[in-house]
Amino acid sequence: MAIALTPHTALTQNAMGEDLNLVQQALKGKSDAFNALVTKYRRVVYAVAYRYTRNHDEADDLAQETFIKAYEALASFRADASFKTWLLRIATNLSINTTKSGRISKDCGQAPHEFSLTDHHHGDENLIHEQRALRLREAIKQLPPRQKEALMLKTYEDMTCEEVATVMECSVGTVKANVFNALKKIRSILGDMA
Repeated sequence: MAIALTPHTALTQNAMGEDLNLVQQALKGKSDAFNALVTKYRRVVYAVAYRYTRNHDEADDLAQETFIKAYEALASFRADASFKTWLLRIATNLSINTTKSGRISKDCGQAPHEFSLTDHHHGDENLIHEQRALRLREAIKQLPPRQKEALMLKTYEDMTCEEVATVMECSVGTVKANVFNALKKIRSILGDMA
């Protein structure tokens, strides 16, 4: 039985091969190789951290800490999953631990690039968009931690259920149930807010 590779699967396998090559080079002491991985994944790592902290400075710190931990643990990377999945697991764990420890400051301001109201022609539309986004963030805050994590990784980081399962160290079925229940709860909360 032959397995057909879709263009997405082929691209993913190619990216995994490139990442594995960079990891092997970094393990041999080539700092440019690890720097290439940092450049490639810094935005997605920052995004994961920001989703937990809602604070630019905290997310920056967590992203930097993620790459430091990844570099220190690089020899333990087994390539059972992609480097991206392994890296995002580190970012997620750090973010969760930091949030639980209370190290996150209470300033939950928006990222500097979010929701600019400087365009007067679309001020009402922007305000409505900002209000909806705020309601959605408030609803997401009310989710149980596992549902929130599964939803954020699946939706915001555009990961497959298999990748989310690897990051969360659970089954694909558990991921699907968590995402389903998270969306159901958000709909219920947003319905109550209407």
